[in-house]
This record gives sequence, structure tokens and C-alpha cells, in this order.
Amino acid sequence: MENIGQLIGLGVIAGVFPIYLGIVLALVIAKSLDRNLEGYLTGIATGVLVYLFFDLMHEAVEQTGAKDFLSWVAFLGSLMVGYIGLVLIEQRQQGRNRTEPSKLFLPYMIALGMGLHNLGEGLAIGAAYMQGAWVLGGLLIMGFALHNGTEGFAIIGSSGKSKPGLKDIIYMGLLAGLPTCLGTVISGFAVSPYFTIMFFALAAGSLLYVILSLTTIFYTASRRVQCSWGIFTGISLMFVTAMILQMVSGIRS
Repeated sequence: MENIGQLIGLGVIAGVFPIYLGIVLALVIAKSLDRNLEGYLTGIATGVLVYLFFDLMHEAVEQTGAKDFLSWVAFLGSLMVGYIGLVLIEQRQQGRNRTEPSKLFLPYMIALGMGLHNLGEGLAIGAAYMQGAWVLGGLLIMGFALHNGTEGFAIIGSSGKSKPGLKDIIYMGLLAGLPTCLGTVISGFAVSPYFTIMFFALAAGSLLYVILSLTTIFYTASRRVQCSWGIFTGISLMFVTAMILQMVSGIRS
């Protein structure tokens, strides 16, 4: 029980706190940002998600064996559920609320996709802890915390003019950050490679849905240049933090 408590604490430090810090920082920037630059903030959100999508796809494919057809089913099935499933949920929601669909549907879906992604980070932290690699574990926590702090921009940037209230911020932060704690706890047990493939592919599918939705909604003719610079900035932020993590710990995020 003591180990579980410590593992949860590590997950909170690496996942929950940085997500909320990133959300608060994004809210402050969005509030002081000129309305004409809202497309730039949305572009940053999209760039962060594009980076995470390719990162997740790479991790999932690495776990998939060329001659292991069950891993193919796990990958393609989870990717389909993560992507097509959200499309069907959105369509059903629009059918029920034709007058006013939820304006925070996208931010919640982003938080969900990030939560699945952060589950993998929790597994890495927990594995280092259980093996007694304290230095590596500490470096992973610092690196992932820096990495996760940028993810708050994706949640806030995707909401556009519909800024989330305090309750929504709390829920989205928990949805994105708590899976890190779950990952650190699960790492204490034997984890099937099929499970790893499934949650990576699920996360990739959900992020693909969100990326295409953001592009459709915000990538207009008047905001195209702003969004493009924002996308480049978002990818750069994630790349730089990943490289910093690799330099200090030798682990690629």
C-alpha cells in the first residue's frame, strides 16, 4: 500500500499538476491575447496534438509484431474505436441537440486523448520506480512534467471563444492527468503488450478525430497564416521539451 501511495504521488507530480499549470497559463495568455490572434492559439493546440498523434502511432507500431496477427487486430481495432467511435458519438450528440451542440465537446475529447497518452508516461515512471532506478525516475518525472505542461494549451486553445468554467477545467484536468497515476500503479504488475498497443492506438484515434475537427472549424481562409504559425509553434514546443527530456535522461518521450 505504501508503494501504491508513492506511485500515485509520482503520477500527480508528473501528470496532474503540470496539466493544471498549463491550463492556467493558457487561460492567462488567451485572456491577454488580441482577439485577432485567437487562430494562433488554436494552431498551437493543433500542433501539440499533431506531435502527440505521430508519437502515439510510432509507439503503437513499435509494439506490433509483423507476424503477430493478434497485435494487428489490437492496433487496427483500437484505432477504429478511437476515431470512428468519436465520430459516431458526435453525430449522435448533434442529433439530440440540434439547436445547441456542446461547445466543449472538443476540449473534453482532447483531454481524453491526452489522458490515454499520459497513461503510457505513467507506465515508464512506475517501471523506473519499481526497479529502484531513482535517478532515472526523477528525471522522467521532471521531463514529463515539462512535456505535459504544454498540453494545457491544446485544451484551452480548442475551446475557441467558449472558455470553460471552473468545473469544466477541473474535470478536463483530471481526465488528462489522472491516467498518469493509473499508469504508475499498473506498472507494478505485468502489462500485456496487447494492452499497450490498445491504449496507444485508442489515444491516436481520438487525437486524429480532434485534429481533423479543429482543422475543419478553425483553419479558415482569414486565419490560415495564424493557424499555420501556431501549428509550427505547438510542434516546436513538444519537440523541444522531448529533446530536453532525452538529453537529461536518455529516454525519448
